[in-house]
Parts: sequence; structure tokens; C-alpha cells
Amino acid sequence: MIQPMKQPFISLTLALMTGLFAANVRAEDLFAPIQKTGQAPSDHATWFSLGPQFGLNITAQFNRVGNLNSASAGPATGGGMNRTYADGYVHVDSSGNAGGQTWNWGYQNASQAQGGTLTMHSAAVNGSLSQNTDPNPGFDVAFGHDFGTVFGGKWGLQGAFDFTTISVNDSQPVNGTATFISDAYSLGAVIPPLAPYSGSYNGPGPLLGDTPMRTTASTSVLVTGQRTLEAQVLAFRAGPYYEFPMGKRWSGRLGGGLVLAVADTQYNFNETLTFGNGFVTRNSGSGSGTEFQAGGYLEGKLLYALTPDTSLFAGAQYENLGTFSRNAGNEQAQLEMSSSVYVLFGVQFNF
Repeated sequence: MIQPMKQPFISLTLALMTGLFAANVRAEDLFAPIQKTGQAPSDHATWFSLGPQFGLNITAQFNRVGNLNSASAGPATGGGMNRTYADGYVHVDSSGNAGGQTWNWGYQNASQAQGGTLTMHSAAVNGSLSQNTDPNPGFDVAFGHDFGTVFGGKWGLQGAFDFTTISVNDSQPVNGTATFISDAYSLGAVIPPLAPYSGSYNGPGPLLGDTPMRTTASTSVLVTGQRTLEAQVLAFRAGPYYEFPMGKRWSGRLGGGLVLAVADTQYNFNETLTFGNGFVTRNSGSGSGTEFQAGGYLEGKLLYALTPDTSLFAGAQYENLGTFSRNAGNEQAQLEMSSSVYVLFGVQFNF
């Protein structure tokens, strides 16, 4: 399905190319030089082209969906260390947890305090899902030069700059199984402050035993919410090409070479986790950055000469740029571009 933000881009580019074609194809005398010489587009050795392109077969993969980072809960035994949970924390205080107790702790819900203990929760969840992003709008600008003739055609070198925008909004629910962790801490004779409560490193404050009694259980989990991956991919392509005539006005072009790309990505998620034992919590995170990848491309184009100096073209490119990854919180989003296909069209100027 075409996303709403992409529809105006597609409509605009189609309208511009239709207008360009109508403006150039006005009378038969425009083709007189081509018909007279019987040659494909032009004998000019240098060309410049530009036009829109649309990326296909690009997939967003969301990994560790719903992960609460159970590793932050620490080992099952031992005190004097920082432990962080989905609904609280038990950290080392400025006294170094003297006497096996700390005032640097906090919790979120009144139900966690029962029978002289305070229970914290975490879980290991490793859901995954994928989402296709097609089509992905962008543009292509290329420059080339012919260096000679071979087998009735022309060979040369080209360089191109591509820009592609990618936007993925996913709200698929994920059902899975989680390893649920419950750590119970002794309150002793302390009556805990009303929830939510957050102690500090320097204190002082009510003391909590810093050594947990852990239980683990396997339970079902449902992850609902929203995941958003935004990316802008800038790529530079360079390599040889071979152009061959296909009639008075038509020619074909084949090429390939190296691709160097930089992706600026941002991943955001905001989810609700509902466990089979009745525990409900939220999980959110955000991360952004840039990543570099190198790969290769293959290209095929069909050109139609409007005048000796101007041609229209349409074509496709196959690119292998590997995978761009972005971590956010305890989750990861990957942009899979190892088998992407670009459909492009536009205008070429020969000079």
C-alpha cells in the first residue's frame, strides 16, 4: 500500500514528466535531424540526466521487540550492585550499601509491596517482525562520458548521485513467550513510601535489603504499540556502461559498478507488554545515527531521442547495499537493502 506521504510525490513527478514530454514532442521537424542522419540520440560524447526514482524490495526488520533488557536485573544472587527493572530499581548508595541495605531504590506500583517484601519485575522477550516499505521515493542525477565505440555501440564511464527517503510505521501486535523474572527484596520493619517512589544516591531514606530472592517463570506475552523507522539514504554510484542503438530514435544502455551509501536513520518505539500472569508494563526507546555501506549495482535503461540533444529514459537498477542497523533502547531496527530494485525515469541532455 502506498503511504499517504508518498502519494503527492508520485503524482507530482508523473505530472512533470508528462508535461516535459508534451512540451518537447510538438512537431515532426524536431525529429528531422535524427531521421536525416539515421543515428541514435546524439553523437555528443557527454551527457547529463536527472529524474525521480522509486525503491522497491526494501524491508524493515524489527528485532528484540518487547525486550525489557532482563540483563539489567543482574545475577540471581548477591548484593552491592545496580539492578534495574521494568517497575523499579535497587542501586548502590553513597554508603556502599552498608550492612547489606540501600536507600537508593524506587518502585512504581503499590501492589509491589506485600508481606514485608518489595518485588521488582523484568522479562526476557525476543519478538521479531518485518515490514515492506515499498515504494520509496527519491531522485537520481547522473553524468557520463563516451570514450569510444565497440561492437557497433559506445562505451563510457558514469557517476551518479541518488537520494531515497524511507518511512516505516508499524503497529503489528506480537505474540510470544517470555522468561519472567520476579526479585523480592526484604523491607524488614520499614513501611515503604507511597508509590511511585524514587530514592537517591546520597540519601538518606528508608532502607531496603539489597539481596533479592529470585523466581523465574515462562509466560505468554502480547506486545502492542507503535514502531517507526525513518531513513534518508544518500548513495554515489560509479562504473562503466555500454550504449547500443536500437533504431533511429531508440537506444539501450547497460552498466554496473560500485555504490557507496550513507544512511541517516532514526528508530522510535512505544509499546505495551501484557503478560499471561497479569503483569502489564510499557516499553519505549529512541535512537538515531548514520551508517556507511559499500556495495554494487547493475543498471539497464531504454532511451528515446526527442532531439539530437535531448532524450527521455526509463530503466531499472539492482543494488546490494547490505543491511543498515539502528539500536534504540533494548530493541533494534534493520533496513534490509541487499536486493533492492529502483525504477527510474527522466530526461537526458547531450552536449
